[in-house]
Amino acid sequence: MKTEFTFGDIVSVAGYENRIFYVDAWSEIKRTEEWGVSEYVDFELTDAINGEFLEAFEMDLRLVCRKQFAEDYLLTYDVTNYPEPSGMAFHFTDDYSFGIGYAKKEAVGMANGPKETPKREQAAIAKRNTDELLDEYNDNMRLYEAFGDAEYKTKADAVMTKLRREASA
Repeated sequence: MKTEFTFGDIVSVAGYENRIFYVDAWSEIKRTEEWGVSEYVDFELTDAINGEFLEAFEMDLRLVCRKQFAEDYLLTYDVTNYPEPSGMAFHFTDDYSFGIGYAKKEAVGMANGPKETPKREQAAIAKRNTDELLDEYNDNMRLYEAFGDAEYKTKADAVMTKLRREASA
């Protein structure tokens, strides 16, 4: 099957207005049922600003920007009123366990740490979020420097955009 989109393209998704996503992967699916055969393409996407994982059908996607222009597009993209994630976000940790490592760190921190006042708790959460974004930025930049793949640079730029947005909030 031929698809209109390719790795690294930025797309919008029906039902997720005012959000943009990277195309990470796709699956060509041929489904055979009693009454016939259907073929379709299922895309795996990552929110270009906040990293949320999403799966969508090809018919729900609209091209926003091709991969080779993504970095420049994101540099000028206004994230002032960018919507928060609509569902559970998957974030890859060092062990690529889809957030399991992060959940374990959180549980350990809550069990061992002192009770915090709401203000301190908010500050701690903000610091943790900033630290995670900086780690993600550094990881993407190291991969970009090691392999020279512009996709890593584009993702690092998107993380930096999110950091700037959170710093101004």
